[in-house]
Amino acid sequence: MGFFMKEHDIYIGTMLDELNLRFAPSQGKESHFGGIDEMVALQKEFKIFKKGRSFKTSCAVLNLGARNNEVKNRWQALLGNLAKHDSNVKGQNGDAAIVAAIMKNLSSKTPLPVFFTSHDMRGVKENAEVKITAKTRPIHYLEQDYLSISLPMQPVSAVKKASAKKAVKK
Repeated sequence: MGFFMKEHDIYIGTMLDELNLRFAPSQGKESHFGGIDEMVALQKEFKIFKKGRSFKTSCAVLNLGARNNEVKNRWQALLGNLAKHDSNVKGQNGDAAIVAAIMKNLSSKTPLPVFFTSHDMRGVKENAEVKITAKTRPIHYLEQDYLSISLPMQPVSAVKKASAKKAVKK
């Protein structure tokens, strides 16, 4: 079971799916309004994403991850921890890099849908970074460019193993 989500780690895929639907490609302006078009409109009106505001807080405002209070709070803790991770964006921690990338994307002339995923953070140091890719096609069956954001995650067993190694060294 994961460090933050514990027995609720089975919901991680669902949480990522919620984000992916919120930032999905446009499906039209009328009865299918939503996805990236709606996020652009919400950002213009409410400035949901802004410098100094955590990604965690912006997700809370969007009511993402509200399965039940325990799942929501654990997901919020996971998102809140992203500030402790580096990113592949020079000079920005994971949280700040996500917020800056989303802000830039939502204010661009042609905003891309955003695809959220995760990667295994075990192994090399770079795997512990939040990874942001400006233009990619992460979904093979959709001919659509995306802004991709990959969150570093690992099972709790990896955390326990690393903690045990540190304790032995002392």
